[in-house]
Amino acid sequence: MHSSHQIMKMGSTSQISHIAGVLGRTFSHGGRSVSGMTATLAGGAQCQSATSAMMQLVNLRAFAGVPESIGLPLSTDRPRLVILGTGWAAARVAMDIDPKLYDLTVVSLRNHMVFTPLLASACVGTLEARAVAQPITRLQPALYDPGNKHIVAEAHTVKPYAREVLCRSEDGLEFGVTYDKLVIATGSQGSTFGIPGVKEHAHFLRDVRDAEAIRNDLLANWMHANIPGRTRAERLRMLTTLVVGGGPTGVEFAGEAADLINRELFKIDPERSRDSRVVLVEAAQMLGSFDVRLRQYAAGKLIKAGVQLKKGMVKEMFAQHVVLQSGEEIPFGTCIWSTGVGPTEFTMGLPFAKTPRGRIAVDEHMRVLVSEEMAAGTSQDGAAVSPALGPSTPDQVSLKTPEHGDEAQPAEALEALPDVYALGDCCACVDNPLPALAQVAEQQGRYLARMLNKEAKGEAVEDQPFVYKQLGMMASIGGKSAVLELGSQEKEWFSTGGFWAWVSWRGAYLTRLGTFRNRVYVAVNWALTLVFGRDVSRW
Repeated sequence: MHSSHQIMKMGSTSQISHIAGVLGRTFSHGGRSVSGMTATLAGGAQCQSATSAMMQLVNLRAFAGVPESIGLPLSTDRPRLVILGTGWAAARVAMDIDPKLYDLTVVSLRNHMVFTPLLASACVGTLEARAVAQPITRLQPALYDPGNKHIVAEAHTVKPYAREVLCRSEDGLEFGVTYDKLVIATGSQGSTFGIPGVKEHAHFLRDVRDAEAIRNDLLANWMHANIPGRTRAERLRMLTTLVVGGGPTGVEFAGEAADLINRELFKIDPERSRDSRVVLVEAAQMLGSFDVRLRQYAAGKLIKAGVQLKKGMVKEMFAQHVVLQSGEEIPFGTCIWSTGVGPTEFTMGLPFAKTPRGRIAVDEHMRVLVSEEMAAGTSQDGAAVSPALGPSTPDQVSLKTPEHGDEAQPAEALEALPDVYALGDCCACVDNPLPALAQVAEQQGRYLARMLNKEAKGEAVEDQPFVYKQLGMMASIGGKSAVLELGSQEKEWFSTGGFWAWVSWRGAYLTRLGTFRNRVYVAVNWALTLVFGRDVSRW
């Protein structure tokens, strides 16, 4: 708390005139220039106490429409760390950064981090949606402090020379956020491979909203299929759930959906349950990153649960059916698209180097790479992105292109941009690109937070590059079965499938949930589902 004498000093006429002048150059209201009010304020301050003048300044700020959170009368002398996103990498940086060393600003339309491995369970009522969402302010309580904040908006431009991020709120308000250090961790988006109709008619499984939409769609089709007068063909279509993509997310959802049909929905209406089916379409290998023995085990379990496995590629999608490259048509009531991820328009438009797949190019210290001109400061903010830096729009990207090959930018032709970092799905190291996985993003976030903390303390960090340690892979396949593989693809040291793999799957994810609150939520939800079954209410 300031003493009254200190407040009087802060509110001196010269300081007030300067601050009001800054406001006057920036804002106007209803044709009446705030600059004009600046003179009134400064003149009035000569005949009033400094405290009264400060009150006039506060009123002026409110009149000009300036939020009080912008320009608090508070200086900590700590560097400002701005984090874009609230995904795995961003949340880990926010959790592990020392708020005594940095002031924090988190910019994201989401005010929570989503524990994505459990999203499939939220789609069918095994878990409540809030059990897999962790508020960012709970992960980093220092965001409650006056000098730190979470801004509900999305970044649309980065101006590295001005050290500013231009943002836009949900209602269209644009503003700038300045930084001393910037972390870009905005993630990726579901890749459609340019297939017509996918964006319009398929569900992606990336967020809690997606899980809620899928759950409502599944239950709506289940109920509407039983309306008298419905043709059998239409009934079977509505009771068909199509999953495109045989990776861990697609397999876990297919297993959960089959379990819902065979257990909860069978109790409600056995005949309708027998008419229901889950179809999984994969172009290459289901669970391709797993050992072949585990893939065979998972396929057998899914088939036994009633899941139909098809190999093929989708050629076109319509509102009620898809057409495969072979010409086969598959009608569906609900379609979940889980075929991989690609870059977002935001990251593609940034003036940084990109990999051939459109991810931001970074070095082994997670620093963003740029052209020599930008690193030397001879370029300018707003300059056109050079084609030599890689693709700049999503339609220039093909996920079939190797991320590290002849088309990749040589690291020698690029330089690191100071104080700007990229993490997670949105980036890749040009020398050693890693897959877009949650454990990669989390390890990168933990690494960068540790390096930034050391740097703020004056410790050397140049000789400590990021090293990824693959912990293993696991996937639930429905019922009380899962597949588990520990170690790396080069050196696997343990793999198993079945009940104990399922116990390990649940135990691992329960312990990795970020807060005690979410661990309790998930444990309680699992217990209630085990005793009473899944909730099949439709909201």
